[in-house]
Amino acid sequence: MPRAERPLEQDGSVLSEFASDLRVLREKAGSPPYRELAQRAHYSSTTLSDAAGGRRLPSLAVTLAYVAACGGDRGEWERRWHAIATDLNEVDRAPDDHAAVDAPYVGLAAYSSSDAERFFGRERLVDDLLARLRQQHFLALFGPSGAGKSSVLRAGLVPNLRARNDAGPVVLFTPGPHPLQECALRLAPLLGTIASVVEAELTTEPRGLVTLSNQLLLGRPSSAETVIVVDQFEEIFTLCADRDERDAFMHLLLTAASAGSRCRIVLGVRADFYGHCAQHEGLVAALQDAQVTVGPMTADELRRAITRPATGVGCAVESDLLSVLIAHTHGQAGVLPLLSHALRETWRRRKGNTLTLAGFRTAGGLDGALVRTAEAVFGGLTAPQQRLAQHLLKRLVVMGEGTEDTKRRVRRSELDDADDTAAVLQVLGDARLLTLDRDTIEITHEALIGAWPRLRRWLDADREGHRLHRELGDGATTWETHGRDPATLLRGNRLTLIADFARRSDELTVREREFLKASIAARDREQSADRRRIRRQRALIAILTVIVMLASAALAFAINSQRNATQQRNTALALRAAAAAIDLIPRDATLAAQIALSAYRLQPTQETMEALISASAMAHGIKFPSGGVDISDDARTLAVLNQPARTTTIYTVAEYGLDVKARIPAPVSGSQPPYLSPDGKLVAAIEGREGIVIWSLGDQVTPPAKRATIPRASYIADWSSDGRYLLAADGDYSEPGQPLHAAFRPAVWDLANLDSPALIAELTNSNGSFSGKFIGDSRTVAALQSKSPEAPDQGVDLISLDQPGSPRKPWLKSVKSGQVIELHILNRRQTAWTTQSLSGGQMELTSWSIENTGDPSELGKVAFPAEVVPRIETLTDRNPATVIATNGNLASIWDLADIQRPKRKLTVTTGGSRPADFRLAPDGQNLLGILGLSSEENILAHWEFDPNKAAAKMCGGAEKVLPPNVWDEYFSGLDYRSPC
Repeated sequence: MPRAERPLEQDGSVLSEFASDLRVLREKAGSPPYRELAQRAHYSSTTLSDAAGGRRLPSLAVTLAYVAACGGDRGEWERRWHAIATDLNEVDRAPDDHAAVDAPYVGLAAYSSSDAERFFGRERLVDDLLARLRQQHFLALFGPSGAGKSSVLRAGLVPNLRARNDAGPVVLFTPGPHPLQECALRLAPLLGTIASVVEAELTTEPRGLVTLSNQLLLGRPSSAETVIVVDQFEEIFTLCADRDERDAFMHLLLTAASAGSRCRIVLGVRADFYGHCAQHEGLVAALQDAQVTVGPMTADELRRAITRPATGVGCAVESDLLSVLIAHTHGQAGVLPLLSHALRETWRRRKGNTLTLAGFRTAGGLDGALVRTAEAVFGGLTAPQQRLAQHLLKRLVVMGEGTEDTKRRVRRSELDDADDTAAVLQVLGDARLLTLDRDTIEITHEALIGAWPRLRRWLDADREGHRLHRELGDGATTWETHGRDPATLLRGNRLTLIADFARRSDELTVREREFLKASIAARDREQSADRRRIRRQRALIAILTVIVMLASAALAFAINSQRNATQQRNTALALRAAAAAIDLIPRDATLAAQIALSAYRLQPTQETMEALISASAMAHGIKFPSGGVDISDDARTLAVLNQPARTTTIYTVAEYGLDVKARIPAPVSGSQPPYLSPDGKLVAAIEGREGIVIWSLGDQVTPPAKRATIPRASYIADWSSDGRYLLAADGDYSEPGQPLHAAFRPAVWDLANLDSPALIAELTNSNGSFSGKFIGDSRTVAALQSKSPEAPDQGVDLISLDQPGSPRKPWLKSVKSGQVIELHILNRRQTAWTTQSLSGGQMELTSWSIENTGDPSELGKVAFPAEVVPRIETLTDRNPATVIATNGNLASIWDLADIQRPKRKLTVTTGGSRPADFRLAPDGQNLLGILGLSSEENILAHWEFDPNKAAAKMCGGAEKVLPPNVWDEYFSGLDYRSPC
């Protein structure tokens, strides 16, 4: 059984009220045991129980974890925690606040040389640095923010260096935005000169720092050396915007640290800027075996850092407090500023001469002390002063690019000179949140940036706006430095972006607004001048244009007359040559193709293009034995039945020929050619009265194989689009090649398992002819049939395979003037076509929507003359239907995507050969045709619709070049040009 929670003492304080409300929140969550809350919140049950104990204010992190585990509103409780923390801070402040001035702990600030006597815990690290400096000229101290790098250098290393008997000068500085200038400012007093003279030598002399270092050692012992300590070295990346100055400064340091010099260089660098240092080749070489990392303090070092400053002023640290502090900070490298600040606030709340755990908790603990201080200071400002403090603190931060945000030193001259500005600086400085020098201001430590939620929210609200504001401020400084030189004003896109930011911001100082106003005014003046110059140029151009137009009008008229005459002559020659090429195809297709190409190059018209396409196709026609032929839907496989040889040959259609893919035996007799599956991988052949045999065509390795036999089937009606189902029928033929007559039984076979075809439906039908097509998902068949040979009226019925014996659904009734001849189904487009013969021999195509198979609807019709025989070719979804209309040896390609507006794309000739079958390629850009060349031979013609491809095909296979005498015959008066 878990222990009962200790009763809460209701004393009316904000702490007891806060704890009471936490307990109420837990009750609303079902009063889960603290062990269960600990698993949800990832804090110990004791910590969570103490949070609702009412004895002290829990840290913000513990409070929010408790609230989240109980399902409370984190935002509301965070605001409430900050309000209580502010109240407690005001109440708990010791009356002798001025005593904090003498505190043995420095708070957020780094320990300086004057604090060396109270700087403890890093003795071993300082000794290591001193030993290394005796052996090497260059040393870099790396560590995360808050690890105490600056304190180690300023209060540990520098005082020890200065205390040596043979000590030379020790120069300590931070780079700032102008590292050469900062270096000169520190060296000038030691050299007895002014900073500008030193800066000039550092700028112009690559070994200037070596020279100045030697001057500092004049009159000193020969063992004396100059030590230059550059703290916060990362500022050359965050604050120094001039890459050349940055490189020059690093070169001076590396040169001064070269072997044989009397100068030692020490750098203090934040660890997350190690990658920036690695981008400088010289610095990488110098850092080899010359870097020391500041890690977390050991427990003993922490104990010394906590207790020795207090004992130095006659005070003690309570053992409970010491245990808590070591437990919370041991193993963490970046918490030293928070620890120092918490100790400073605990010092202000000490009991007699003892720093107590109660005072530490009252101060807010390790996490809350800094936040409580910052919130208390901010809450004590007036509303205008709070806005000013927000703007000021944002100015003092540099946004990180792949690194943490860093602090930035700002000159007082960048701020507006106002009473509120001075008051805010004084308050923040007294609280040691800011460090104020005579000319500069900076955040005391970067720990404030990460620890204070309010500042974090300010920075994250508009990071891009913050960068634009920084750019504006830097530009204003440069403008002022160069005497408001117009050349330093903002221009182009940067001005547009910054002006847009300024319109929505109230953070700009007077000097920034003046700089932006001057930049906008300069831009407006330049734009006005540009507009005036453009107007003058346009006026001059207009005058010159009129003169040129008048002068060239007569010349243009003459040239156009000559060009028109030439074009008319070329057109007449090209059309005559194209017509001659068409007539020449049956006798010499290759020569005809070259003449047609010459005509097309001379004048690319519809007629010359059609002549080129026709002649090129016939010149490269592929001959093969005559017989029953079928082409796969993808136009890549050809099946040819040779009955005398009792063989069906399967060809793969290549670009310039036919490759034999397989040969399979054929029956002695049969009325129907082989039937290829849509993908060309299977072929169905009628084996006389034995039925239909399904062959797998295999590949180059696997030979064709007989896979299945469908008994009692002697007529193939359709193959489903996925190749799974076959619609076949069994009946009698009146004679070979004619439709079925007498009684027959249409049936649908499932070929999913080729080794064992399954009969899935037998369709009832009356006597008469029959043909059928699959619709949609192949579960419906559209049957085109006549009731009997004596009653030729035809129509189309819909038959459901799920209910094969159910009554048919009539779709299309025959008309008195003719009958339905062909049925075409476009499953992907859910449309169908019927071919119908009308009176007078006219052929009519009708388009149907079969989206609703129960009620097909007519979309439109198109009629062809009596002498034209239309063939329907189904294509991909990009081209729902193309009609090949043949008339003798001509074939017209029609696009019927819009049945209301049929479009003739082009007309090609078959060169006098009888067209037998056509198939459009899947991309719709070329046409394959089977032409009857003779009783023994057929030809496979390939018409490329793109004239450029047809020309390339013709030239690629041409065996002879158009002779000059033939050129003169067809293109008289023109210079000879080879067509290829």
